[in-house]
Amino acid sequence: MTGALTLLALAATVFVAVVMVAPSAADSKATRVLVLGNGSQGITPDPGKVEGRVTGYQSLTSTVARPYQAPYEGKLVAWSLRMSKPNADTRRFFYDLFHGGPSARISVLKKVRGNGSGTRLKLVRQGPIQDLKVHLGTYTQFALDHPLTVLKGQIVALTIPTWAPVFGSGLTGNNTWKASRKSGACNYPATGTPDQQQAYVDNSHPQQKVRSTKNYGCYYGTSRLLYTATLVKK
Repeated sequence: MTGALTLLALAATVFVAVVMVAPSAADSKATRVLVLGNGSQGITPDPGKVEGRVTGYQSLTSTVARPYQAPYEGKLVAWSLRMSKPNADTRRFFYDLFHGGPSARISVLKKVRGNGSGTRLKLVRQGPIQDLKVHLGTYTQFALDHPLTVLKGQIVALTIPTWAPVFGSGLTGNNTWKASRKSGACNYPATGTPDQQQAYVDNSHPQQKVRSTKNYGCYYGTSRLLYTATLVKK
C-alpha cells in the first residue's frame, strides 16, 4: 500500500545514530546528539513521486521500530530533507493539484487515548513552514531559531502543507509509516476522474493546529519519508 502520488497517482527512518560529544573542562556532562531518521540519507528519492497535504512519521524501518520516538527529553534543534527534483511538467502538475509550491515543516506529536481506528495523536509543537522551491534536488538542513522541546516518548513527524518530493519507494515491506488521513481514505483514486482525484487531495488535511488531536488512520508499507530530526540533550 502506498500514499504516494505520481503524475496521475498519489505518489519513513531509520538507523538511530548517537554521537557522544566529549565534555569540555567547563562542562562535566557530555552532550548527546541523536539524529532521528539518519538512515534515510542513504535512500534516493523518487523524482516522479511526492507526498502532499499530510502529516506523517515512520513507524518501522528494516532495523528500527519507532525510529522517530524520542528516547529522552531534549531540544529539537534542526531537521533535514532529502529531495528529488521533478521535471518541469511534473512540477507544474503538482503546483496545480496542491494549489501551490513545495513546502514542509517539522512537528512534535504526543499519543493520546484513541476513540476510533488508527493512532490518535496531539500536536504539541511545530516549526515554521519552509518554502522548498530552491531546495529541490538537494539534501538540505533547516536550523530552528527557536528549538522545540521534545519529551520522552513524543514523536517527531513531518508535515507537508502542500507537496514535497521526499518519497522513497520500492523498499522492503517492513518500511512502514503512518499518516494523518482517515482509515477509509488512504489511497489516491488513480483511475478516477480528475474531479475525484482533486477532491481526494483537497480532503486530505495535515495536522497544523497546535493542541489539536487527530486520528492517524492510514498505514503505508514499502516506503519512507526522507527526513531527519536532530535532538540534543545535556
